[in-house]
Amino acid sequence: MWGHRPQPGEWLINSGMLNEAANAAIKAVKVVRSYDVPYVGSCSKKGDKVYIDHALPKTLVHAGKTYNIDRYIIMHEVVEMLFEHSLKFQYRDAHQIALRVERALVQSDGLPWSVYNRFCARWIKRIGERRHYPNPPPDLELKPEIDEDDKATLRRIGAKRAAKSGRDSMR
Repeated sequence: MWGHRPQPGEWLINSGMLNEAANAAIKAVKVVRSYDVPYVGSCSKKGDKVYIDHALPKTLVHAGKTYNIDRYIIMHEVVEMLFEHSLKFQYRDAHQIALRVERALVQSDGLPWSVYNRFCARWIKRIGERRHYPNPPPDLELKPEIDEDDKATLRRIGAKRAAKSGRDSMR
């Protein structure tokens, strides 16, 4: 069970425990795949939803095995959100920590990081090349775009005030 006192052998890296953590993260948020989401995935301002771009495939097949991509994106977004919201980390620092957790989960599932990373790079490029995002989530957390001073993306999702002022607003 997630959150229990570690037993002997659980102090070391343990794929089973990482799997339990991922399952707990997935249960903790609502996953929404019906919007245009810059950077492929993001969360709501409250942190109760993880948004994954509607165009991103839900699975990846490698060496005859199907992998659930949402699982990795959700884990990344939940970890990133916790560091940003609870610990007040800047986006770039929270992102680096979340990326390492995501990588550990990908590898613990037996999917080579290079395969997953190549898959994500293609989709990040494809989604990132959109001229505009006509249907962004209404309560999208804009901290990543603001922290990175990504005014172009803010304008493409219709967050004109945020692009001008650096404040978290979709107007």
